[in-house]
Amino acid sequence: MLNNRFYRFAIALLAIGTLFGLMIASGLKHAARPLRPRHQFTGASVVLGSLQSSSENLLELQNVSDAFVYIAEQLVPTVVSIRVTRLVSTSDLQKYHDRDELRDLFRFRIPKEYRQQGSGSGIIVSSDGYILTNVHVVQNAQKLNVLLADNREFKAEIVGLDPLTEVAVIKVSARDLPVVRFGDSDSLRVGEWVLAIGNPLDLRSTVTAGIISAKGRQIDIMQDRYSIESFLQTDAAINPGNSGGALVNLRGEVIGVNTAIATETGYNAGFGFAIPINLARKIMSDLIEKGKVERGYLGISMQSVDGKKARALGLDRPQGVFVEEVLRDSPADKSGLKTKDVILTVNGQSVNKSNQLQAMIARKSPGQNVRLEIVRKRKPMTVDVRLGVRQETDVQVAKKTARHSFENLGIAVEDITTSWASDTGYIGPAGALVVGVERYSPVEESGLREGDVIVEINDRIIDGKESFQQALDEQEPGSVAIFTVRRFNRKFHFFVEISAD
Repeated sequence: MLNNRFYRFAIALLAIGTLFGLMIASGLKHAARPLRPRHQFTGASVVLGSLQSSSENLLELQNVSDAFVYIAEQLVPTVVSIRVTRLVSTSDLQKYHDRDELRDLFRFRIPKEYRQQGSGSGIIVSSDGYILTNVHVVQNAQKLNVLLADNREFKAEIVGLDPLTEVAVIKVSARDLPVVRFGDSDSLRVGEWVLAIGNPLDLRSTVTAGIISAKGRQIDIMQDRYSIESFLQTDAAINPGNSGGALVNLRGEVIGVNTAIATETGYNAGFGFAIPINLARKIMSDLIEKGKVERGYLGISMQSVDGKKARALGLDRPQGVFVEEVLRDSPADKSGLKTKDVILTVNGQSVNKSNQLQAMIARKSPGQNVRLEIVRKRKPMTVDVRLGVRQETDVQVAKKTARHSFENLGIAVEDITTSWASDTGYIGPAGALVVGVERYSPVEESGLREGDVIVEINDRIIDGKESFQQALDEQEPGSVAIFTVRRFNRKFHFFVEISAD
C-alpha cells in the first residue's frame, strides 16, 4: 500500500517536471526568435524630409533675417549702457510716504539723503567719446559710468541737456570707438521695419524688432508748455533701460533715440516712442559746439485743424495749423503773419499738426528764413519769415464775478469792471468776462472756462455782454463760431458750435 502511494507520487512529480521543462524550452525558443515590426523593409534607402528647394519668397525672407543679423552685429557695439548714481533727498520721499514707511525702508535711522541707482542707454556718435542719450537718464547724476558692449568701462561727464526735447549729450575719454551712421527720419514711412537696441531691465545689448507704427506723436510726457513732442511710434519692444538707445532702419542707420513707452504698469504695453534723429542731431550739435541750444523761434501759438475748425475757416477739409495768436514784435509779427491764418506748408513741406510745425521750426537756427504757405480769410498766399530767438513772458490767472446767462451755449458773461481788472492784472482790451460755463455745454466742449475774456467772435469786436449777445444773434444755427479769448493775458481761439435749437 505504501509502495503504491510512493509510485503514484513519483509518477506525478515526473509529469510536473516534464511539463515545466517544456514550458521553459518553449519560452527560450520564442525569445531567441528576433522581434519583427509589421513594416517589411525592402532594402531601399529612406529619404527623411523634403528635398524640394525653398521658394523665392522664402529666400527673400531669409535675406531679411540676414539683414537683421548684420545690423545687430554692426550696431550693438555702438550702443552703451549708462549707470547712474544720484543723491536723493528723503524730504522728497516724504511727499509719498509717512515716517514709519521710511523707517521700514531704511531699517535704522532715516538719512537726510541717500544714493539712488539707475540705468539707461546711449549711442556713440563720435570716435572720441561723445554719446547721445536722454535727459531723464542722466539728469541730476552725481556719478556716471558708461559700459561698452565689449565690457570696457569709462567715467562720463555731462556735456549738455535740453529738457524741451529730452536730448542729452555726455562724453567719455576714449579713442577709436565704433560710431553709428545717421539716417533721415523725415523720409521714414509708417510700416517700415526697425530694430530697437539698448539695455532694457539691465539686460545688456538687447535687440528687438518691429515697425514704425506712427509719426509725429504728441504724448504729453513733458510738462513745459514749450516742450517739443513729435515722436516716432514703434511696436519694437522698449522697456525701462532702453531710454537713450538706438532705433535703427534696415539700412543700419539710426533714425531715432528711444525715449518713452506707453504703459500702465511701468513695462512695455506694445508701443514705444523715439525722438526723430533729424531733431536730435540739431540739438546734439548745438550742445557739443556751443554748449547751449539755439532753436528757431516763430512767435505764434497754434492749434491743429479738425473738421469743426475747417468748417469755420472755410477749408474744404481739415488741414494745416491754425494761428491762434501772433506775439507782438515776434518774427511772425514782423513778417506779417496774422491771427486766424492757417499755415499749410513750411518750405514746401505740408504740416497738419501743431507739434509737427513746432518740431520743424525747432530744427532751424535763429536767422534762417522759412517760407510759409498760408490761407487767410479763405485766400491762399505766402509769407517769408526770418526766425528769431524765443523770449518767455509771465501771465496771471483771472477771477470770476456775477453772471448773465445765455442758455443756448451754456455760458454766462459780464462786463469787465475796473476792480476786477486791477485784482487780476488784466491788461487786455475790453471784452465779455466769462463768469459761468455749464457742464457738457457747447462752450465747455470747446475749451472755454470761467475767467476767460471774449474779445472777438469771428471778426466782430466784443467790448461787453451786449455786443457779445449781438454777435451771437448774427450766427447761423449749426455754424461754428471762432471765439477769440484773452486768458492769462495771452490770446487763444476756441471753436464753438452754435446750437440749432
